Amino acid sequence: MKKILSVMLVVALSLSCVLMLSACGKNSQVAGTYEMVSISGTVTMNGQTVTLSEGLYDYYRIILNDDGTAKVESKGAGNTSVIEQEGTWEYEDNKVKLRSTTSGITVVEEMDWEDGTITYVANQSAQGMTISMTLILEKQ
Repeated sequence: MKKILSVMLVVALSLSCVLMLSACGKNSQVAGTYEMVSISGTVTMNGQTVTLSEGLYDYYRIILNDDGTAKVESKGAGNTSVIEQEGTWEYEDNKVKLRSTTSGITVVEEMDWEDGTITYVANQSAQGMTISMTLILEKQ
């Protein structure tokens, strides 16, 4: 009985190691720095609408680290302030899920991933702001 139990334990540990390594392989394929190549859509706040374009930004990037941590960085054109948001990420079924927490509120944003390109489509409305945009980032 002890021998069967130990064999089952070894098999279970081996399977879990294989699953972890295959997940790491997927993450390492997706991990990297993604730079914005296209943004379109609108943001409306208090009746004012801004049409989004690449010219509004000096840069917009998403950094997905191998360890599951992430950072989103952006800087508006002609603006000295840099916006940085840290969080975590996971990848499954061609979807990248970014999770961040600010002031106790956790937000999960789901983005499509295909061949080194992230596509994020957002259609949201909250607190007097409406966002309708498509953001495309490519792995550098």
